[in-house]
Amino acid sequence: MTPKLQQILFAAVIILLIFGLASDLFPTSIQLALATIAAALVAAVIFIGLSKLQQRASSSAGWTIDANALNDAIFATDINGHILGMNDLCRALFPSSVDAKNVMELFEPLHEITLQRTQAEDVVNAVLASPDIQFSDRLNLSDNRKIDRTTRPIASSGNRIWILNDVTHAVLADNDSAMHQTMVEADAVRTAELAEQLYHAKAELEQKQTELTRLANTDPMTGLYNRRRFFSLAEEIINQSSSSTSLWVVMLDIDHFKHVNDTYGHAAGDVAIRDFAKLISAGIDGNGFIGRLGGEEFAAVLTDCSADQAFRIAESIRGNTMQNLTISESDEIRFTTSIGVAPWLPAEASIEPAVDRADRALYSAKAYGRNRVVGYE
Repeated sequence: MTPKLQQILFAAVIILLIFGLASDLFPTSIQLALATIAAALVAAVIFIGLSKLQQRASSSAGWTIDANALNDAIFATDINGHILGMNDLCRALFPSSVDAKNVMELFEPLHEITLQRTQAEDVVNAVLASPDIQFSDRLNLSDNRKIDRTTRPIASSGNRIWILNDVTHAVLADNDSAMHQTMVEADAVRTAELAEQLYHAKAELEQKQTELTRLANTDPMTGLYNRRRFFSLAEEIINQSSSSTSLWVVMLDIDHFKHVNDTYGHAAGDVAIRDFAKLISAGIDGNGFIGRLGGEEFAAVLTDCSADQAFRIAESIRGNTMQNLTISESDEIRFTTSIGVAPWLPAEASIEPAVDRADRALYSAKAYGRNRVVGYE
């Protein structure tokens, strides 16, 4: 009910009382009826008024907050910074200045151990100089505590509320999380670095292993297979061969090699051996493999090769050797070769019988005057 309606009802009650009860014009029964109506209207006005008061009281009671039930330290000041009151958590936070009269005095124990004391005091002074300001900052204390401080004016009262929250554990948790993340990232970097190092170490090891294998299997002067690898490779081929496999062994030797060494020196003899190895490799040209068995003696195994092809290859090597001119410093050296050719027989379990036959043919070539190809008969 609006105030204006209440006033109208109240006026109606007064009129009824005056003109009804005081007038002799109305019978007694009418006077009683009017009195009853007036009483009802008065009761209605009183009930409505009490209801409004109760609603206002209930509405005000709904906004009441117990400051001690909050989880933050809270205190209030007037516009000049004089303390109006504080909750229990605030008293616990400032045990040595709980009787302080103003905000600067209250904060003094915290400011004394704040790492940025001047800045913390400047914040309070700035807030006191600006009644409408809202501000938040963090006090980093020397005992490693972290206190978040927030202040704002209380609307229409001219007072100010201050809220303090100890966030030490939250900051430490964040720092631990950040440190953990940093450690994880650092571990990932180290793992990647180790993986890269292992990759390069593995590649280097494989390279060294390949080099060791090459050194173990090749002749260092010519780069051809050495004696051990030559015979092991021949055995591998024989183990994979069948009755239709055609293998030929070619034995080669530089004629009068001692004369080359004696005339031009051992360094020139080494150059001649390297040139001879190149001539043999060019003559074989992928039709088999070659080994240096020792000194100036070489051997080759021709695979899937007919007798005619084997002798043509041997003759080509002999002719090219005779035409070759080896240059060692200022010396020009010519030499020839004697070659023996022999087949491997499928019934034989190793290459050695064929090598022996080719070697005999080689000595026959030397006996017949050198610089020739002789086949084993």
